[in-house]
Amino acid sequence: MIDWHRGGCTGSIRRLVRGEVRDHIHGNLSARRNRYSLAHRILRRFFSFGAFGKYLLFYIILDLVLVALEAVSSLFPQHGLPVWATHGFPPDTASRELLLSVSGYFLAAQAGALGIVTLALALVTLIAQGENSDTDIRVYYHESMAFQVVASSVALLAILSVQLLWPFQLVLHQFGLGSKNPLFEYVMLGLHLLWLLTNLAAIAYFIDTTFRFVQLSERERIRERYTANILFPLDLTQRLQEHYYAYATNDVGGFRYNQHNCKPSAMFGHEGVGNFDVELKSKFSGATSLQDVRMIPVRWVLRRWSLRCRRAEQESKYSMESVNELGPQICFTPHMGLTMHGTVEWCRRRGGVPLTCMEKCVLRWSFVFGRANGEE
Repeated sequence: MIDWHRGGCTGSIRRLVRGEVRDHIHGNLSARRNRYSLAHRILRRFFSFGAFGKYLLFYIILDLVLVALEAVSSLFPQHGLPVWATHGFPPDTASRELLLSVSGYFLAAQAGALGIVTLALALVTLIAQGENSDTDIRVYYHESMAFQVVASSVALLAILSVQLLWPFQLVLHQFGLGSKNPLFEYVMLGLHLLWLLTNLAAIAYFIDTTFRFVQLSERERIRERYTANILFPLDLTQRLQEHYYAYATNDVGGFRYNQHNCKPSAMFGHEGVGNFDVELKSKFSGATSLQDVRMIPVRWVLRRWSLRCRRAEQESKYSMESVNELGPQICFTPHMGLTMHGTVEWCRRRGGVPLTCMEKCVLRWSFVFGRANGEE
């Protein structure tokens, strides 16, 4: 039997598989030798947003939070603050000029660095043309974090350009809610500096990867590292998820599927045989796949449904054998990772008692659907 508690308090298949993959990689000498360094993993984690719009949204939320804090601080006395913190902004000319000039320098530095990235991308695309060029370019884009670096750099350029006017703070002061304490503006300036330095570090890594990629010997090393850190864990994760999901047919709910008895049973990743009643269906607007299943609440629902089926049989509301030789059955039709479109009947019941509203809600929460891999 599978210990679903290894997947956390909900028995998440994804979490269970993630732990097993991590343990396997730690014990694999080749994978450990090619593993990303800690600094590389931290840098890649920072750029995990990946999209220009997400950077802007995160920054706007952060800026609004600081503006709200500034508005609240203006309602309290400013006694006890140091002299440098009580100079007004605006209209303190020195503070205003400092913020504008430093932001302009950041803007110029980021624009220059982004130009280098553009030239390097064009150079690598020309050099990598030939056999296996598509694969090599895909490996290069991932290893160099090209898309993430460009998205982050362009987002910072847009933000610095707009923040030359400090729009949210300006509106706040127009309504008389602004604080004389320029601390919040300096905090934003510090965040801009931290973001710029992170972008520059990523660009330095990008340039280093580019120079190594144009060398045939180093290109093979990059491919090997990409395989060890991306392809191998991805393939292993997919296989283990499919295995545990399919094996749940024989180990879930406190009962096992058996084609030779008439007990209530459940099947995962199976369309079922015979006439079924649809218990749950969903309409997906785009390409969608089953990402995770929380097995512990699913087991609870199936146990509960099984007991109600047996109770109903004892009360002669129906006979399990009268349905067919297999007895009552619930089938969950989706396969892990398989792309689905439109309206999908993903929970079907043959015989037995219907699921209650609470049981349906638990199952909807337990089956996690998301955008299919490779879809934008």
